[in-house]
Amino acid sequence: MTNVSGIANNVTGIDFTLFQPNNRIGRNKSISKYSVQTEIIQFSLQVRTDSQHNIETQNALIHFTQLDPDLKSSLIYNNHPISELSSEQATELVGENGYFGVDKTSQRIIDFVIKGAGGDIERLKSGREGILKGFKDAEKAWGGKLPEISYETLAKSLETIDEKIRENGDSVVDLSI
Repeated sequence: MTNVSGIANNVTGIDFTLFQPNNRIGRNKSISKYSVQTEIIQFSLQVRTDSQHNIETQNALIHFTQLDPDLKSSLIYNNHPISELSSEQATELVGENGYFGVDKTSQRIIDFVIKGAGGDIERLKSGREGILKGFKDAEKAWGGKLPEISYETLAKSLETIDEKIRENGDSVVDLSI
């Protein structure tokens, strides 16, 4: 069952402090490079899952009237199946000011990556990679091209993450999706 939390700052229920460098390493500076790489990979996978989830839910709401009743009842928003929403409510959720609109969805993705990276450039890059992979996963899950809102959300998310990477003195190599 897919769970779409109504809490904008913590969609996945993950404690962001776990990703912060001070909590990751603590006072013991002898953490191995292998452990750090493993954490970066895990972070990328979590970003991938979170991004895919947001994009898929956005897509489901765009196609609300066409969804199978079983799929509608398996998607949850604010602890209720989206099957309980009216078409108007679903449309509002993906509207300009809606919870799954471009601005709010991209901001959740951006916040997750930036907070999770904790200023670590490799984590920022890994988070960017996770966004792209999650988006590709969403395309596969929905059978190809997604609605334009999903591409706008991706572009806005990447634009902000790329700027953060540049602010930290690095550059983005892979601009393709």
